[in-house]
Amino acid sequence: MLDNFHLAVIVVNNDSDVLRQVPLQQDLQDSLAEDWEGQYNEFTQGKDEIAFDAGYQPEQDENFRLTGYESPVWLAKEDSRTVPDLEIIGHDDTSVDAIKGVAAFARDESTELVLFQNFSRSRVIRPGSSLLLSGDTYGTVSTPGLMLGSKLSAVYWPVERKLIFHNFRTVNTFLPLADVYREASSDEILKVLAHERLAPEDPGAIVSDPSQWFRKRFAMLRDSKVLDRYSVDEIKSYGEKHQVTVDIKNGKIVFPANKGSAKKLLQILNEERFRGGITGTLYETNSKKKAD
Repeated sequence: MLDNFHLAVIVVNNDSDVLRQVPLQQDLQDSLAEDWEGQYNEFTQGKDEIAFDAGYQPEQDENFRLTGYESPVWLAKEDSRTVPDLEIIGHDDTSVDAIKGVAAFARDESTELVLFQNFSRSRVIRPGSSLLLSGDTYGTVSTPGLMLGSKLSAVYWPVERKLIFHNFRTVNTFLPLADVYREASSDEILKVLAHERLAPEDPGAIVSDPSQWFRKRFAMLRDSKVLDRYSVDEIKSYGEKHQVTVDIKNGKIVFPANKGSAKKLLQILNEERFRGGITGTLYETNSKKKAD
């Protein structure tokens, strides 16, 4: 039984991620506690926990496990007792637009835990576009609303510092997971650049003293198999939707030598850019700032 259930959202605020409280009416709080307990049981019971392996795709009855996970600053000091003291999420479009994920804080008997759902713009209830029946006529909401999902994306036990999740790329949009990756060596980077769908402008310049950020993103790209699973046209289209020009030469994606352009392309290939739900503002998922 989940006790002391409280809901919060992860929001980009002034280039940093913060938690905001979602205050609930008592009957809704009780209903959500019951619903999320069911999601928690479905997510954890009968599932094997396996140590995170970037090159492995877990089966439906498996979840990845990270032990000793260093929670981000905005999460480290929060639990089900402190969430009611958090600042409340605003009613304005800008606040809702910046939501990256949903977090429910609760206790399972005496154990604190945090349940996560990912969040997308399709879950924003917009004034004027949603119709609600009241009596015999339909009206609409006057301020933005949120629609919750029906499945968890991750569960975190703060005392054990244990995080379990099924899909790395999904959870990496609202929790920083890139640091769990082993950095790619220069030779491994060159192997990625040699992929049949890439046309690097200057491989030597790219592997010349690459930063930790670049090494980790190349490792992520290698393990995701995105270049194998998606066509050049599909990747180009995704880039255009997120304000990144993906140049094509002879049917291949040009990997630029310029570090700034290369960073944007790697963000596209690793799906580390997202649009806010209302205004469509473009954010970088893990750098915690608005995208250029």
